Amino acid sequence: MSQCKILADAFFDELVSIRRDIHSHPELGMKEVRTSALIREELKKMGMDEVLSPLPTGVVGILHGGRGPGRCVAMRADIDALPLQEETGLPYASTTPDVMHACGHDLHTTMLLGVAKVLCRMRDSFAGTVKFIFQPSEDTMPGGSRPMVAAGVMENPHVDAIYGMHITPSENDQVGTLNLYKGYYTTAVDIFDIDINGKSGHGSAPHTADDAIVAAGYLIAALQQIVSRRIDPMDMAVFTIGTMSGGSAVNIISGHAKITGVSRYYTDTARQTVIEQVDRICSGIGTAFGCRIDVKKTEGYAATFNDAHLVDIAEKALQEEPADGKYAYIEKPFSGSEDFSFYSRLTGTPGAFFMINAGHGAEMVSLHNAKCAPNEEVIRYGVSGMSRVLLAYLAEK
Repeated sequence: MSQCKILADAFFDELVSIRRDIHSHPELGMKEVRTSALIREELKKMGMDEVLSPLPTGVVGILHGGRGPGRCVAMRADIDALPLQEETGLPYASTTPDVMHACGHDLHTTMLLGVAKVLCRMRDSFAGTVKFIFQPSEDTMPGGSRPMVAAGVMENPHVDAIYGMHITPSENDQVGTLNLYKGYYTTAVDIFDIDINGKSGHGSAPHTADDAIVAAGYLIAALQQIVSRRIDPMDMAVFTIGTMSGGSAVNIISGHAKITGVSRYYTDTARQTVIEQVDRICSGIGTAFGCRIDVKKTEGYAATFNDAHLVDIAEKALQEEPADGKYAYIEKPFSGSEDFSFYSRLTGTPGAFFMINAGHGAEMVSLHNAKCAPNEEVIRYGVSGMSRVLLAYLAEK
């Protein structure tokens, strides 16, 4: 058994206590005042060389190895919660109404604190520098990674590679398995708010009005053909209309309607095609139905690309010390989106992002579910496995 695993096990009870504290006191994006204060306190207690606050609720710990200078590797955890009323019934459930850690960020934060504790104890065994990045507001667009990068977290010292990790519900006998994948791993995402402005009128005289609801109906149908007819079949894209509203009375032809949509893709080519087609279709439908259609696009997160070499380092590290953590290559990427992508996208720094199986509580539910209750045993594997991976990166010649 490696020193990483020995220390992860030794710290486990303390880390569970920290996780339950964070879980009981969730905070929404850019409002993580208590959480960030707890993180700073824990980093200082363990002897971190530097503890920085690049954003009001962002925290970075910097640890220098005792064997001299070398490369700098970073690991990032997100710290925010979701606007959701918890329904797990756990004794350490959220004490904040309508706010819950339903996406595992409390576990991500705890595991990164655990990795920091392990490496602080092992600092005399490695050369180089580790940055521990605790990022606010991953689940609230425009996200926290871009302002963290703008605040300089990837410099002084310059980060040569960055890793990230996210839990995923799984069968309990698979807890701790790190899912490896090379290439595009999470999708880019954009949101479209579309306003259809026509001219209202009496229901008995449709020729005097420009019906926004009818225009919206045709618009929804036309937007659905973007993926089927404009995206390369060997590429991937999703376009979903999530809401549609309009009208105020059964005998009034509505002069206004509104729809919202979300799109996801892995490549810039697919992304640009969807954006161009939304604008073109809205313009054409507007002209055909005598309506002005306004499109507001909210740029979301870029696609995350897993650097093959960084994935190889993780695999080799876990092969050499199987007790530190289990791993498995998965057949297809994750269709959700993550603003971890911007640490690489904005700086050119190689990155790798992994999902780690976290089991489930009383029942298997998805992330972002009010009954989401992962198995805390995942902490052991996340801490020991990622400690081993970071050390392997720093040791590579």
